[in-house]
Amino acid sequence: MMAATSASGVPDLPELPEPPDWSVVTGNVWMVSEAPPGSARAIKHDLVRETKRLIEAIALLDPEIDRDSDRDVLSELVDNIRTLADRVEGLPSLRARGGLASAGGDDATWMERSGISGRSNPLASPLHLWVDGPLTRAWAVWTDAYEGPPGCLHGGFVAAAFDDLLGFAQMASGRAGYSGRLTVRMRRPTPLNVRVDYQAAVDAVDGRKIVVSAKATVDGTVVAEADCLFVAPRHR
Repeated sequence: MMAATSASGVPDLPELPEPPDWSVVTGNVWMVSEAPPGSARAIKHDLVRETKRLIEAIALLDPEIDRDSDRDVLSELVDNIRTLADRVEGLPSLRARGGLASAGGDDATWMERSGISGRSNPLASPLHLWVDGPLTRAWAVWTDAYEGPPGCLHGGFVAAAFDDLLGFAQMASGRAGYSGRLTVRMRRPTPLNVRVDYQAAVDAVDGRKIVVSAKATVDGTVVAEADCLFVAPRHR
């Protein structure tokens, strides 16, 4: 059975549950100020960068180790990283503020914690986002750790980058909602180790429905395009 369609051509979707405190999504939960030089958050960003270096090095580590001394070095590294993880786990956590979504402050915003573009998240991809008037722009240099087909970006990361980019861009509509339908068109393989530029903009707003589109280019050539239908929760 097909979904009903509104006069604007945007498909109707079933009701979605409201997340806690959604009214603040377009404010402090998403946006973040720059970390002052020398601040604790700036130092955390340094920690994230070094952790990403470690992740990349481990991902590409050659497991064909024949010498006992090399295996000893790996075992020592495991012990060192386990000790470091224990130390970090012993430090104050955002969870202690009553939940990540309601923790408040720049350290808890979506732009800091996002698993795709968060500056305080070592899992995040190398996607850098910013607002340029009505457009949302981004760029990334995807390294070998993100490889799918030989020499090319894994399709999952192609889609994930668009999901974050479009999710941020929807705020230009003055509302924010859940991803209802994400469509990605891969025009050609996205190469690794070169700059990929992104831009996104709001195309239409129909009540609670927000339609946003985006493209990714390499040296001016479109490598992928995407559009997303977001659905904003009803006001309480």
